[in-house]
Amino acid sequence: MYNKYFTVEVKPDIDADLLNAAALAADDDIIWSWWPFEVPKGSSRLLNVTARVASNDGTAQHHPFQLIFAKSRVNAITGNLTNPTSLGEYNEVATFLPSVNEAIGSVKIDTVDYLCQSLVGASLASTGNSVTSSGSSCDLVLTPSGSSDHANYILDATDILGTAGDIVTITPGYDVLWVAGIACGAMNFASTVVTKGTATTGESSTVIVDGKNPNLVFSPGNVIQDVANQAIGTIGSISAWGDSEATITLRTNSESTVGDGVKIYHRNPITLELSFEK
Repeated sequence: MYNKYFTVEVKPDIDADLLNAAALAADDDIIWSWWPFEVPKGSSRLLNVTARVASNDGTAQHHPFQLIFAKSRVNAITGNLTNPTSLGEYNEVATFLPSVNEAIGSVKIDTVDYLCQSLVGASLASTGNSVTSSGSSCDLVLTPSGSSDHANYILDATDILGTAGDIVTITPGYDVLWVAGIACGAMNFASTVVTKGTATTGESSTVIVDGKNPNLVFSPGNVIQDVANQAIGTIGSISAWGDSEATITLRTNSESTVGDGVKIYHRNPITLELSFEK
């Protein structure tokens, strides 16, 4: 039987040195610029957005933020698809005007959309499950630029996903949409979880940490990085906090060499679950 509903997970990457530098200062500050996701060809109706929001070093945060959805740009001369013009860098005021013609919808995650103020270590917000009648609603029809004549899109010089000119293949039968995240409050993804002892190398799948109980900051399945933006890996499990330390076990050996006393961060501090009707 044909299922007219589908869900897309979107996990924008944010470098740790940016997360470490400062909290998002004010409204209109960028959380991430355009991030791509694929949907089946043609228009789709966005029914709900659920956001998993990382803590501020173990303290749950319930700040509002807004999402802007966009279609790909189409080069007027070549006809090639490319990403919308960048809004700017993390924690900068968004420069939206160059991308306004690609915008096709927006959704605001409000404070009342968060499930519960008492959750420890992370927050969950949903436009379909607001705790008051004044919460966000979501019912958008999003139409991509169209991939019927495009097997790929080309990254421009301002995109964060790769090098200018990189060609990204679109899955056959799918189109590409883009989403950006803009803060409406002082989000902060700082971390005081730090490595302890001998350097972690590509020959090891364990990372010993202290400073902060990692069970309050991370969970299995999270991708972690060090403060120099080196990828460490995906968490498989975290031991209990004892003697002011814990062991993070990765699903595979570490992707980088990480020394002692180095801060550990989320690679994807906000993850979106987008629910659609086709």
